[in-house]
Amino acid sequence: MKNLFTLFAALLAFSTLQAQPLPYYQDAYNESGEDLREALYDIIKVHTRLPYTSSSTDTWDVLKVSDKDTTTTTNVCLIYAGVSVNGPQEYNNGQGWNREHVWPQSLGSFNTSVGVGTDVHNLKPADGGLNSLRSNHEYDDLGSTGSGVNYNGGATGNRINGSAGLFEPRDKVKGDLARIILYMDLRYEGAGTEPDLVAREALTSGGTTFAVLSTLIAWHWADPVDSFELNRNDVIHNMQGNRNPFIDHPELVHYIYGDSTNVAWNPFMAVETAPERLHLHMGPIPADTFLNVTTEATASYTITNLSGEQLLEGTLLSGKNRIIVESLPAGSYILQSGEFRGQILIAH
Repeated sequence: MKNLFTLFAALLAFSTLQAQPLPYYQDAYNESGEDLREALYDIIKVHTRLPYTSSSTDTWDVLKVSDKDTTTTTNVCLIYAGVSVNGPQEYNNGQGWNREHVWPQSLGSFNTSVGVGTDVHNLKPADGGLNSLRSNHEYDDLGSTGSGVNYNGGATGNRINGSAGLFEPRDKVKGDLARIILYMDLRYEGAGTEPDLVAREALTSGGTTFAVLSTLIAWHWADPVDSFELNRNDVIHNMQGNRNPFIDHPELVHYIYGDSTNVAWNPFMAVETAPERLHLHMGPIPADTFLNVTTEATASYTITNLSGEQLLEGTLLSGKNRIIVESLPAGSYILQSGEFRGQILIAH
């Protein structure tokens, strides 16, 4: 893999190259293995500890913004039911919605005191009945086993196997929930009075572990980050003060849990091209499923192999873009957009 990085450095062609690290994660750039994990932990552990319920800003207030329905903005979206309900109607005497701890309190040795139990990244609006049904069941694929879960008489797409202690959420939110569990595994390392939360492969009967890790990773890739999740991450950052790295950089799953744990993480290089001086950020380096590109102007792009054969084309919009490259075999390619022409690497 080291040779791939050397090749990238040698072959990338443009007018002016300069490092432009995104400030939030810059202390983790070029780290690998446990050093990368520690660097990311040091970044995301710095945040405001919000109260669970309070007359001041609390977790209810954050969730009403982070999980609001984009079509009916006074509503919040319920994680398991797949519907939206009146946001201001917080849970009260059986009415309204409540807050699901995605990493259950009983599998983390925490409660709703300020701290781990009030980390909004781990909270989702939920129907009280489905929240209770899920209980502290861990996540896994159930196939045809277990039972389907209904809400108001209709199928939800969730399944439960109570005797096995397993719950399979509906497909649309599997990736969202997986990234929450991975965040909790990364964020809580046993410092001070905080628990050491560990995502692992084997099911547990208690303690501070959660499984099944391989299933969570599969869900992460099968259900990619969408605009709802990106906005939720931004809202929580604004109100709680930290971010979920696996939403901002999905490729980090490879570096923390996958086959790239010994590879230095270098997610973006920045290119300033002449004469338009188009500022362009792209990465990860190497890419796997996605290539993230941020530009300051709208422009068309092409991706060709080194022989000049065009393989992909499209339009980059001003702001954040994601190009799906999973169909391309591992190797070196050329991305061209306007005056910019640069080498990209793909390593599946």
